[in-house]
Amino acid sequence: FWGSTLWNSSLSWWTEDPDLTPCFEQTALVWTPCAFFWLFMLFDFWYLKASLDKNIPWSKISISKLLFTIGLLVITILDLIMAFVKKGGDTDLPRYPLDVWGPIIKIATFLLVLLFIPLNRKFGVQTSGCQFMFWFLFVILSIPRCRTEARAHQQRNEILDSNQEEIPDYSWEEYQFVSFFIFYAFACVMLFLNCFSDAMPRQTKYKRGPNEIPELSASFLSRITYRWFDSMALKGLPQSSRGRDLWDLRPQDSCKEVMPTFA
Repeated sequence: FWGSTLWNSSLSWWTEDPDLTPCFEQTALVWTPCAFFWLFMLFDFWYLKASLDKNIPWSKISISKLLFTIGLLVITILDLIMAFVKKGGDTDLPRYPLDVWGPIIKIATFLLVLLFIPLNRKFGVQTSGCQFMFWFLFVILSIPRCRTEARAHQQRNEILDSNQEEIPDYSWEEYQFVSFFIFYAFACVMLFLNCFSDAMPRQTKYKRGPNEIPELSASFLSRITYRWFDSMALKGLPQSSRGRDLWDLRPQDSCKEVMPTFA
């Protein structure tokens, strides 16, 4: 499928300089976050359906997400095209199924991510835990390949700088090196953008005032770390908090909403 073993204990475990096989780095470490996103995207669709808000205006964050996702799509499509140009056929490099199916799986995943950007705006979803975790896993699990590509690039430079009579053709390897690090930089930017929530929706079921609880507009990262509560904790540190310092209750937790269900 790839031209190398998926797992090699001598390379990855029983050695003083451990590394992963290229097959493992480009299958398990890439398809795991993709599989996570395809599995848990059902929660995102449920949040769209259950949202009480609508119509988020375009902001710098949403526009940046759109542009960088399109950039990732372009790079991945270019990888697929280059696999047909540089490998297989009359070339010396064999084209393996992973050279085709790897980009196709990433293209399908990025198209789905791209689809959620206008949907989240339309249905008033300011943040997505599923998308944050997808980009977090994608960036973290791509770190081993960063090391592999950097070391391979250094080794190629040493060979090219040597006085060998026959210099190997490293055009495909150099393309992969440049393409991957541009791709990885874009993925890191997407992770950074998903650390923040989008703009306030224009249409809301409940009136949202200046004293609303920050949790309503907090990003997923802010919610799981309770970062949105820091301002209240800091305000109550030098003195005791008073009633006027407290935020309004979440509309979903008000008696108007809870009492009919209880009754």
